[in-house]
Amino acid sequence: MQRTAAAQDGFEDETVSVIIPFCDVYTSDEMLTQALRSVEEQSGVETEVIVVEDPDERGPAWARNAGLERADTRYAAFLDADDVWRQGKLRRQLREMKETGAGMCVDGREEYSPVEFVGALLTAETFGLTSSITIDTEQVDARFDESLERREDHLYMIEAASQGGVCFTPDTFIARDNEDGLSKHVDSSYEQIVEFFRKVTGRVPEAERFRRPYFQNSLIYLGRLRLEDGEYPAALRYFVESLGYGVSVKGVGGIGLTLLTAVYRLSRRQIRSRLAGGAHD
Repeated sequence: MQRTAAAQDGFEDETVSVIIPFCDVYTSDEMLTQALRSVEEQSGVETEVIVVEDPDERGPAWARNAGLERADTRYAAFLDADDVWRQGKLRRQLREMKETGAGMCVDGREEYSPVEFVGALLTAETFGLTSSITIDTEQVDARFDESLERREDHLYMIEAASQGGVCFTPDTFIARDNEDGLSKHVDSSYEQIVEFFRKVTGRVPEAERFRRPYFQNSLIYLGRLRLEDGEYPAALRYFVESLGYGVSVKGVGGIGLTLLTAVYRLSRRQIRSRLAGGAHD
C-alpha cells in the first residue's frame, strides 16, 4: 500500500489550526478566498481553519489571540488574509520542527540561535514573518500584545523563540501588496519605540544586550519617515541622535541627505518665488 506524504513524515495524526484574522475594512473578500485556497492546497497535513472576523477593528493581535483560544490542536499556524502560502509549507515546517525540536518555525534561510533571532528582529534584519509562523503549543504559550499598534508580531516571535526555540524553512508564503492593509495605516513614534523595547526586555531580559543597535536602527528609521514627510528638523534630530548609539553609515548618510534635500527644496521655492515676482513686474 502506498503511504501518503503525511504518513511518511509521521504527520498522519497531526492537525494544524490555521488562524486567519479578517477585517473587510482592510482586506477584500477575494483576497481572503485566495488565502483560504492556499490552505486547502496544503498536502500531507490536515488543517482546521479558524477565520476570526474583526468588524469592530480591534486589531490583528486581538484576532490572533481569539484564534489561539479557539484552537484545540497541538500545532497552530498564522496566515494574514492578504497573504498566501506556498504549497507544502506546513509539511516542510512540521518536518523541520520535529527534526530540531523547536517550538516555532518561521520563514528563513539563515540559521539563528534563539538569542540571535531576537537580535535580528530587534535590529530589523528580518521582518514581515507573521504569515510564516507555525508553533507547537506544547512548547509555546505566548500571546500577542493587544496594546501595541505595531510590531506586536515581533514581540510574539521574540517571546515564542525564547520559550521553545526557533527553526527555519525558506519560501513559505507570498506577501501580497495590499494598499488598504492595516500596516499601511500605522505610523511610528519615539514613544512607541521606547515602549516596545520595554515590553521586550520585560518578557525576555536577555534582549537588553541589543539595546544599542535597536535604538540606533529605530532612530534611523524614524529619521527616514520624517524625511519622506518633509519634516527636515525632526529627521535631522533623529539621525543625529542615532549617532549617540554608535557611528553608522546610515546615520551619517541620513544627516547628509536631509541637509541636501532641505537645501534643494528651499532653493526651488526661492527660485519660484523670484520668478513669480518677476512675472508681476
